[in-house]
Amino acid sequence: MMTDDVVHDVSGDLGYYQLLERSEKARWIMHDLPWSELDPDKVTPELVEDVKIAAFAELTTYSATEAFMKLFTDDIDFTQWLSVWFYEETKHPLVLIKWLAAMGVPTEEAFVYRGREIEPMTNSKVEMLTSNICSEIAANTAYRLFGKAVEEPVLVSIMRYLARDEMRHSNGFQFYCRKTIERSDDPERDRLRALRVVWFLLQPSSDGVTQHPVFKTLLKMEVLDVEVLQREFREKIVQCISRVLDLDIPSPEAFYDVYAKLKKDYRARRSSRALQ
Repeated sequence: MMTDDVVHDVSGDLGYYQLLERSEKARWIMHDLPWSELDPDKVTPELVEDVKIAAFAELTTYSATEAFMKLFTDDIDFTQWLSVWFYEETKHPLVLIKWLAAMGVPTEEAFVYRGREIEPMTNSKVEMLTSNICSEIAANTAYRLFGKAVEEPVLVSIMRYLARDEMRHSNGFQFYCRKTIERSDDPERDRLRALRVVWFLLQPSSDGVTQHPVFKTLLKMEVLDVEVLQREFREKIVQCISRVLDLDIPSPEAFYDVYAKLKKDYRARRSSRALQ
């Protein structure tokens, strides 16, 4: 029996398909890395420890995905894209562990389990998305600088691919952060939430470095220049969040003034409405 029901093409409504297409065009295959060109003579004990640090930091993807799925269970688009993010991100610790094995350095299961542990995450969708925008950019910056600082050819290739993945993933989180704010019952409030997260993460802690947990982990790597990493990370974060929120924030130093003014204006408007 025929009906007049219309079947809508959801692929035209979901950003997931565009992001998936970009990922498939950029995707790298672990088998295709130049493993035959491994050069142990260009590897130091300090470099091995740096790779261990990177692998450990990447292992949080499993637990982060679990938290995202619980919070965004009602968002078909984002959870579809999250499956792509999860797949691509879990390749990162795997390829680093494989490189370590090729250098004769084994990885214990306990290392993997410890790496999966994360701190409790916020219940705000915008705050979680914003935090991941920052963490992906931190990783992108670190891997790009890491790849320039080492000479072992396979590791150089790995770092190049990982850096590209991280920036593409940040773009995905930026897309869904913008979309979540647009659909919010109070977009101005959620824009301020995003700004508050960035402001907190960019603030120097007692030891003078940015407070983002990914950044603090990356600081343990001896191969990285801390000052260069922090400067590039902060500048890129401010550029990206400015685009996401359609704001003009000229520099990290100007960030708080923009945030404080928007917060003041928002509170004034709420007070005015309450008096009406």
